[in-house]
Amino acid sequence: MHRDEIVTAAGPNVTATAEPREDDASAPLTSMRSTRPSPTRVEIEAGRAMAGELTRPAGDPPPAGWPAVVVLSEAFGITPEIREVAGRFAGRGWVALTPDLLSPGPAPVCLVRAMREVFSGRPGPVVRDLDAARRWLADRPEVHARRIVVIGFCLGGGLAMLLGGQAGSGVRAVSANYGAPPQVEALRGCGPVLAAYGERDRVFARKAPLLRERLDAAGVPGEVTVYPTAGHSFLTGRPTRRSHRLSMLMTGPLLRPGPEPHAAAEAWDRIWAWFDEHTAAEPRSAPGTEPA
Repeated sequence: MHRDEIVTAAGPNVTATAEPREDDASAPLTSMRSTRPSPTRVEIEAGRAMAGELTRPAGDPPPAGWPAVVVLSEAFGITPEIREVAGRFAGRGWVALTPDLLSPGPAPVCLVRAMREVFSGRPGPVVRDLDAARRWLADRPEVHARRIVVIGFCLGGGLAMLLGGQAGSGVRAVSANYGAPPQVEALRGCGPVLAAYGERDRVFARKAPLLRERLDAAGVPGEVTVYPTAGHSFLTGRPTRRSHRLSMLMTGPLLRPGPEPHAAAEAWDRIWAWFDEHTAAEPRSAPGTEPA
């Protein structure tokens, strides 16, 4: 447990930050240059492709390739706020693939399918498509195929855990932010999960202890943190799309959404440390697979 954490009344191993860290509030988003996001089409099977964006560090990759991250958005697709997340990673030396969760079919149909899988807690065609996107990313020459992680937000947070639990996915670690907990059987074999919730979020914060229970039952290493001053969507910037703003306005009394800089700074510190820790060495075998 970190020194600045306390155990909440929600249950064991669910933690809350004690005090905001003023020194991190204005920390720079990146430490190196990154490229602009490039529109990408990921072939997921013959005749079907998923739209997305690829954001890379500037310059040449190291001999073994850059580590890589699959960035899974909220229900609004690839917004400027999600592009900023991809840019953060690229600025720290990661290749970021952001699949468009509202493709490859009609956006409303794709959204309903994704929500069905997330709230049932079981993977289906959407997660299989995301795993195909993960394989596409791993096959790129500039990517270190055994240093791939996943980060997701809300809808994407649930999908991130479902993707991590896919047999043989090779996902080294997961950052799931205010996401719905998958069923225990869907978590088995998942890489270590770092989860974050805002206590002021009256819908998702109550899922934190359930996620802790399911991670334990599945034998998945994890850390679940509840931030007392934060609500929903506290890790990304203020929404810029009109539809996103309207949705946030309508759900405001329940979700209490919006940026919370101090909680976000601490949460991002945890995310970087988590991914660095779990991608630092070559695994003997990928998560969810048996050693050769």
